[in-house]
Amino acid sequence: MVQTIEEFVNRLQTDGVEAGQKDAEKIRVEAEKQAQQRKSEAEEQARQIIAQAEAERETIRVRAETELKLAARDTVVRLQEALNRALQAVLFDAVREKLEDADFLAGLVQDVVQRYVQADAAGSGAIAVNVSPEMRQRLLSRTVGALRPDGSAGKPVDVRGTLAEAGFAVEIAGGTVEVTADSVVEVLSEMVGSELRKRVLDAAGL
Repeated sequence: MVQTIEEFVNRLQTDGVEAGQKDAEKIRVEAEKQAQQRKSEAEEQARQIIAQAEAERETIRVRAETELKLAARDTVVRLQEALNRALQAVLFDAVREKLEDADFLAGLVQDVVQRYVQADAAGSGAIAVNVSPEMRQRLLSRTVGALRPDGSAGKPVDVRGTLAEAGFAVEIAGGTVEVTADSVVEVLSEMVGSELRKRVLDAAGL
């Protein structure tokens, strides 16, 4: 088949255009494929970043909650200690003041001795009452007989000024009863302190 030069040129142009269109389509498809792959990679990277951020946020939240709980516990402990110290100071002053009252102390000593005498009715041991030197003089001025309870006849009462603090210690029937500001405050603090600690813990929600 004989082609003219014009037909040959037109054929070359047509083939070139078709080839160019095919190459362009291949490039377009490849570009779209790469774009989709990069999009998927970017989305996966974004998911990983978000997951890591959420994990770090949860770690920070848990750590913050733990630190807050520890701080709250420490605060409650310090508050309890401060309240206990304040309570003991108040109780100590009040108890010491009461134990420095000679009339009150004489009545208390008499009551304690009476209970021991009743429990040891057959005994004949001496009764020793240890108080501070100052209180000894005040009690002796009221006569030792005032300290002797009913039924204690024959049981001598020896009032000694050997105690270094307010209160007294009674030695009778092989036993000793000590009533001092420290011993009374210790008992009262335990009684009041347990309720106080419970109220503090309840208020703190612990």
